[in-house]
Amino acid sequence: MTQVLWFSDLLRRPVVAGGVESGRVTDAVLRLEETGYPILTGVLLDHDGQSLFLPADRIGEVTSEAVSSEQPPASLSQFERRAGEVLIGRDLLDHHLIWSKSRLRPRLVTAKDVGLYQANGDLHAVAIELAPLHQSRWFRTKERGRMAADWNEVVPLVGHVPTARRRLELKSIRRLHPAQLADLLEQASEQEGQEIMGALQLDPEFEADVVEELNPLHRREALKKRSDEEVGELLGEMEPDDAVDLLLSLDQDRRANVLSLIPATAKAAVDRLLKYHPESAGGVMTTDYISVPATATAAETCASIRNRGELPKNLWSIFLVDPEGKLSGQLSIGALITTDPDVPLETVADLDPPKVLPDADISEVAITMADYNLAVLAVVDEEYRILGAVTVDDVLPRTLSSAWRRRQEVLDER
Repeated sequence: MTQVLWFSDLLRRPVVAGGVESGRVTDAVLRLEETGYPILTGVLLDHDGQSLFLPADRIGEVTSEAVSSEQPPASLSQFERRAGEVLIGRDLLDHHLIWSKSRLRPRLVTAKDVGLYQANGDLHAVAIELAPLHQSRWFRTKERGRMAADWNEVVPLVGHVPTARRRLELKSIRRLHPAQLADLLEQASEQEGQEIMGALQLDPEFEADVVEELNPLHRREALKKRSDEEVGELLGEMEPDDAVDLLLSLDQDRRANVLSLIPATAKAAVDRLLKYHPESAGGVMTTDYISVPATATAAETCASIRNRGELPKNLWSIFLVDPEGKLSGQLSIGALITTDPDVPLETVADLDPPKVLPDADISEVAITMADYNLAVLAVVDEEYRILGAVTVDDVLPRTLSSAWRRRQEVLDER
């Protein structure tokens, strides 16, 4: 065979042994490999109401008319799943896969057919025909002009198959952005979502980033089968403001126990934020920011940042404080790295930066950030001591309309 053989063409094709039809193909069995293309290990055929297994090494010529074999039905056994095997028709078709190399973004797609190609004596699954999409990255098969994605561009979700053995691996989705994985989780069924979350648990910090991107409903869904201890540990990996959001989304009878299980280093910040209304500056601010003395030089500040270890996730600006810890200036990271090393920051910073009180509502915060073209805004108390900072990524989801917040639907319409 020198061209792609589609499973749909193989389906119901007669199996002929010694010139006598012994049954018709009802499914095909693939062995998933760690790398490379899956190998066809055999086909299932219906013989007088029995489901028999014809091994791939007993299959002769495959033509447009029939599948030849020298194996008579009496010598075939009933099919029993072996570790690492999946059925094309039963386990893959009409099920979701992650299309990791979609031109727009990774997405969940539905498998409509599987293309097989013979190489080195084996039939390999090399292509997946997908349900129609607006945009695609395809290779074309000549005989039918069919459009399909290369198998290596998809990640099958086979958690529903007991014998698949190969579960979704973290490395296969680790390169995706947390927002992209959140989109996938929001499309997935409950079982598929649990499979994706199971892979993410191997990297708690990355898992926390993904959960932060989920809408409130899917956050609850993702965590409803997790123990309070596991949820507490996850909250400890999240930004404090996102941890508060997630904590408040839990059923009320779980909150107190989960809060008590957050690691102490993170719990203090969460406790502080819980004092504020969730839709106020204090409720959405992060307590992870960088402040330095106003008299510090650019060189001293850069050295301090280098020696800090873990930096805030969204570091756009630093704040300057006076000896009493009051806000006295703000400087962008771009300005910091272009300032002469020996220059005190108070000579180049904005010495009267915008700021808000913790009870300021989200509308006021958004307007202030838009008016001053800010990516980060200081939150201060009545004495101008810094309490935290609001970043643009926390404001946007709360100010965009619900239609614009549906990332998946918007992108699918493009």
